[in-house]
Amino acid sequence: MLLATALLAGCAAPPPGVEQQGPPTELAGRTAGRTQECVSLRQGESLRVSENNQHTLIYGSGRTIFANYLGQCRIDPNDLLVTLPSAGSYCRGDIIKAVDRTSGIPGAACVLGNFVPYSL
Repeated sequence: MLLATALLAGCAAPPPGVEQQGPPTELAGRTAGRTQECVSLRQGESLRVSENNQHTLIYGSGRTIFANYLGQCRIDPNDLLVTLPSAGSYCRGDIIKAVDRTSGIPGAACVLGNFVPYSL
């Protein structure tokens, strides 16, 4: 368990200048795979902000989920995410916009990086 925690901490470390929030809890007990530029859209799945790390988006469920690290960009977990996927996929370089759920006021706009798969 300590090894898995150490590996996740190394993979999820934010870039310099980004506040430490810890590795996303959704990735605990999972092993990182090779990064991908795009992930295919799945019915019933959407990008969501990590429960404990506002610099990370999570996609998918089940045996494999994907993490997308936003660098210095940060999205409030209560915001709605507005996405314009590329041809049936979320891809590196796509822009994700946040909108305040209550007021409708636009928030952060972040550029997606590579997707890192984490498997059980």
